[in-house]
Amino acid sequence: MSIPDPLLAKKIIYVLGASGTPPEFGSHYFTAGLDRYLKVIEDEYLDGIVKEGLSAFKLAVGSYGGGKTHFLYTIRDLAWKHGYVTSYIPLNPAECPFDKLELVYKQLVSNLAYPVSEEALTRGTERGIDSLIRIWFNSVKTDLTSGESQQAVLVEYAQSLQGIESTSFANGVKNCFLALVEGNEDRFSLIAQWLKGEGFESRTYAPFGILERIDKTTAFRMMRSLTQWIRAMNYSGLVLLFDEGERASSLANSRERRQALDNLRQIVDECSNVRLPSTMFFYAIPDDRQLLDGKEDVYEALSQRLRGVFSGLNPSGVKVNLEELGIEPIPFLLEVGQKIAHIYELAYGTAFPAEVLEITIRNLAESAYEERYADISYRRLFVKGFIEILHRLRQNPTRPINKELTTHILRLGLESLESMEMDSIDGREF
Repeated sequence: MSIPDPLLAKKIIYVLGASGTPPEFGSHYFTAGLDRYLKVIEDEYLDGIVKEGLSAFKLAVGSYGGGKTHFLYTIRDLAWKHGYVTSYIPLNPAECPFDKLELVYKQLVSNLAYPVSEEALTRGTERGIDSLIRIWFNSVKTDLTSGESQQAVLVEYAQSLQGIESTSFANGVKNCFLALVEGNEDRFSLIAQWLKGEGFESRTYAPFGILERIDKTTAFRMMRSLTQWIRAMNYSGLVLLFDEGERASSLANSRERRQALDNLRQIVDECSNVRLPSTMFFYAIPDDRQLLDGKEDVYEALSQRLRGVFSGLNPSGVKVNLEELGIEPIPFLLEVGQKIAHIYELAYGTAFPAEVLEITIRNLAESAYEERYADISYRRLFVKGFIEILHRLRQNPTRPINKELTTHILRLGLESLESMEMDSIDGREF
């Protein structure tokens, strides 16, 4: 797949060179090794049972820096291709711990994204439940109305909306829609504020039929209602991407930890509930022992639900092992390297001699694999180091970068990433 835009190419290179983490948009241009998972997910789920109204849960497991976020972004792009609304939810102890579902809901609706152009998404404007309501309104307005009866038709359409479990949620989206019909932006913003989980005052929202606070007791019902509404708008469904991306898990200790695991168990159970149509959950975590090791009932209950490894032979399996991609490490890195080099060439309007590039990538791949026992994944070290090496190679493209230098650059990169990680942990607010 060729990247179409030099500016996007440069954004990708900048993010990869800064930390080795995948950019929010454009990761699919350098994806490697995921085909064995993506094809099954697409055929069996996104273009199969989920689109037909069932729901599913998958647990993605990979080492720190080992490709979990990249995998989730690739799933998101695939979901858009099939007409799903998505939400990528980064979990962390400070802002979005999994034991507090009201905060999870808030992040979920703030990050709702839907199939639009890549350019619109990279601008960062086309996301969130308020934007989704505007898209819905404009689509209905275009499809259903013309002439003098326009407002009456739109009002009738909004009042006919049904099949949503929470009456308050249904009234919230209806009244947002009606506010747009009337051109009342203040009312729209007020009701959207409640839908985003940003507060509740009875005397303010009761006139609109909104009688519930969004908190831990109502969060599951609001999530189900969100999915029901998305289906009513004729999207294929909802794909939720939970990312335990930090080394310090959002799953806290003791009581909070048990609550988080019980929430996860309930989500898995919800996938067999007809009230939750066309929803697919992905939960990515560095180590599944954070979920499954323990002697209490909640651990055993969750362990029973997460047994079975996902594969082409067993698409019903739950656990997606991102450490086993069906491709050896060095060939994997060589493929990633060639794809990133192509992006770099487009970003900087340059071209590297094929032989020089091939030797350099192989030297770097071998150096990276020798660091496979480091705390940070050799894949991430390879990607971060490769950007620096490409900058060097652009200055003198006639000679490959030797292995001694690739090893030196990787080890400096490892020290930098470890320092960044320690600073992140020290500065985190709990």
